[in-house]
Amino acid sequence: MKKMIYGAISLAVALMMVSCGGSGSQYITKGNKSVMDSLSHAVGFSVGYGTAQNMPDVRMDWDEVMKGAEKGMKVALDVKEDPQHQEVYSTLEEFFMNVRQARLTEMRTAAEADSTKSFNIKDVDIFENEAERKEISYAYGYDFGFNVRTSRMPLQTYWVAEGLKAGVAEDADTGYRASQDYLRRYYMEILPATNLEKSAAWLAEVEKKSGVQKSESGLLYRIDRAGDENVKPTAQDKVKVDYEGKLSDGFVFDSSYERGEPIEFPLLGVIKGWTEGLQYVGKGGQITLWIPADLAYGPRGGGSIGPNEALEFKVELHDVIVAEPAAEESVEE
Repeated sequence: MKKMIYGAISLAVALMMVSCGGSGSQYITKGNKSVMDSLSHAVGFSVGYGTAQNMPDVRMDWDEVMKGAEKGMKVALDVKEDPQHQEVYSTLEEFFMNVRQARLTEMRTAAEADSTKSFNIKDVDIFENEAERKEISYAYGYDFGFNVRTSRMPLQTYWVAEGLKAGVAEDADTGYRASQDYLRRYYMEILPATNLEKSAAWLAEVEKKSGVQKSESGLLYRIDRAGDENVKPTAQDKVKVDYEGKLSDGFVFDSSYERGEPIEFPLLGVIKGWTEGLQYVGKGGQITLWIPADLAYGPRGGGSIGPNEALEFKVELHDVIVAEPAAEESVEE
């Protein structure tokens, strides 16, 4: 259902769908009309324009959409399952998958049965009354806000609202290309450069901490528990570990502890920082790694990890599965 709703605005919400970490969304602020925020305006524009173009019959109350969006944006980042979001999502799913489709089918069938009538979805107002319009509009906004908060984009609600209004205006076609161009530039140029600078500053502070060591590659690490010095993995081995991965702001993007079970994988099958770092600790030990972007996911990022973001991992090494030596080929005489 979400793919149907947001399909036309995938660029604007490409980073929305992962969560957790932090006590609140410090990235969401109010903003004001005196200083335009281009990112917020472009995101709002894309949501409004995408909705209006792909679902012209769904004539939202955009003030209600924004009320819902602001409420959803304020949900703490460490909240994964929000009862109100579950409620509005169910409301949206029922409306878009069942109610709307049934009404459109009924309208099309009626038009086909009467040769004097024609069906054009742009002429349809799918809502039966204002109460329903407000309910769906608020739910739509809440769902958007709840998801966009986890993108960790620095958004200003004032300019998101202004973008929404511009995206549904009669002359919106003229601003669509500009909004998309800005979003592309943000993700491909502005965000990578910002993250690179932020990560460098963060790692410089981490390096000053007691017990932190730095390897020739630039990897920072601290041996929290040495483990068995006689049983350390090599790059060719497999390891069994528990771990928690964070970004520089404390955003937890992955955790085997949360899943309730350790994971096993070959050290050559993970990012370079892991391949190197796990070789510094023995079986039964624990290590904290601070991994520069060039030893992690680099300028492309991945999932909730943005381009050029440095990472922090706490890793417990439960076991080392030593690689078996390759069998020697026999030589016929």
